[in-house]
Amino acid sequence: MNEHQTDLDWERIGRTAPYWGVLTQDEYRGAALDGPRRAAFFATGEERIEQLFRTARAHLDPAFAPRRALDFGCGVGRLTVPLAERCAAVVAVDVSESMLREAAKNCAARGLANVELVRGDDGLTAVTGRFDLVHTDIVLQHIPTARGFRIFRRLTELVADGGCGAVHVTYSKAEFGPVPAGGFADYPQIAIPGGGRFHLARLVRALRVRWTNRGRRRPPAAPAGPEAPLLQMNPYVLNPLLHVLQAAGVREFFTEFTDHGADLGVMMYFRKPPAG
Repeated sequence: MNEHQTDLDWERIGRTAPYWGVLTQDEYRGAALDGPRRAAFFATGEERIEQLFRTARAHLDPAFAPRRALDFGCGVGRLTVPLAERCAAVVAVDVSESMLREAAKNCAARGLANVELVRGDDGLTAVTGRFDLVHTDIVLQHIPTARGFRIFRRLTELVADGGCGAVHVTYSKAEFGPVPAGGFADYPQIAIPGGGRFHLARLVRALRVRWTNRGRRRPPAAPAGPEAPLLQMNPYVLNPLLHVLQAAGVREFFTEFTDHGADLGVMMYFRKPPAG
């Protein structure tokens, strides 16, 4: 599979169903929303950013009040708008030009002149400077994990000394269930001809993860038509991500579990130590 296929899919979604691409609910289908549906859509963004600020102040920095924020995977600006209402400057990044154009309209409609909209790539090469807040929510799950890991590392680098990050990833599907407390050793084993034993469940679980990581699915509310893009749902192994954070000097860390339609995940909040 072309690992950049998701970029093409998001541009198609940005042209045909940009709001549904952000929140895959039936009421947000179509290229535009009427007044009540638009208000409801942006109310979810306001609620999410208010929760982010409460959590950061409770667990990372009581004085959390970022002046410069990065919103990665901004889409149509659902979270960019409430960030811009709280921060002096916001850089909003997306891979889809159509999404960025819609985000520009939504910022202009609210008189927000402190948002810079940037076309994204894996290295965030068009993003300059560092940020008091680096944020991405329900975005990396749609990116193949090898690319997503590189992006995660770059997002961590962009957090300023004393700044905070809030990064969401998925890690499993609910139906897979947990590994037993004793690990795979607690699963039944089968004998291998010629000697030795083999944990069959280890292979089954590995194949499940591989299938989920490589598979692409159409959510129930996807736009109609045979050409409608499919959305990848990619689970991330958390250990490499935590290594990146610890290597970056992070010591303050807080996690909230998430569940988006049985796709289980974590929102990781972290703070880099101040300089000196």
